Amino acid sequence: MALALGLNIAGREATLPWLVTLWLLISLVMWAGLWRRGLSRRRAFLTAYLHPGSRWRWRLRGGALLALRLWLQSALLALVLLVALVRQQQDLLWWLLGASLLVLVALHSLLQRGLRPHIAPVYLPELSWRLTLALQFILLFTALAGLALFVDYPDFTDASLRQALWHEMARERAASPWLEALLQAAAAKDALVWWLSQQLLPGVGSPLLRAGAWLLLLAAEGLFVWSWLVLAAGAASLSGQPLPASPRPDQVE
Repeated sequence: MALALGLNIAGREATLPWLVTLWLLISLVMWAGLWRRGLSRRRAFLTAYLHPGSRWRWRLRGGALLALRLWLQSALLALVLLVALVRQQQDLLWWLLGASLLVLVALHSLLQRGLRPHIAPVYLPELSWRLTLALQFILLFTALAGLALFVDYPDFTDASLRQALWHEMARERAASPWLEALLQAAAAKDALVWWLSQQLLPGVGSPLLRAGAWLLLLAAEGLFVWSWLVLAAGAASLSGQPLPASPRPDQVE
């Protein structure tokens, strides 16, 4: 939470080396959680489909390719989260993010307790985190969607699309040209959604287009929520016990 608030306060003034360092830090914390759950899913798949003594259980246990794929995923989510945290200006949203961390820990603890008598220990962390993140995503996304209904949006009723885009993009400034470009791209996306929602009048096909514009905005909010939860789960997984190593084929009786 301190990292998120620091990004919001000082992110626009940070230079590129500092931003890259923070981006790598966030992506590595995300990767820690994704890697642990990815290994658990891989082992469950191999246990279900391959014999215990098969050499493919060792070869497909999860190595450099799995680690690279998960890091690319975490790097993209970290970039989305970094830009979103720098742009956030709603005080109530910060309270929601802080509360979500407490709910996440409590929910995960309750699910682990409930599932422990029924789930194999090696797969318990993956299943409990999967259910925790799914339930927490629904709760936090619903809260943010409700908050969005009471936010004041710019009035683009009499503006052209170009004017709306430039109006929002011109408000984004940062010391790093790369961050400024990302902030302006995110602002342009918001302006496009707001302009479409306000300009489209009732008529043939326009309700679908209006709904599509708001779905685009909700998808962006959903990506932000998921990125935040992946970071929180990754930070929590750093304090957990590491998964036991996969046995070699010659070690299986």
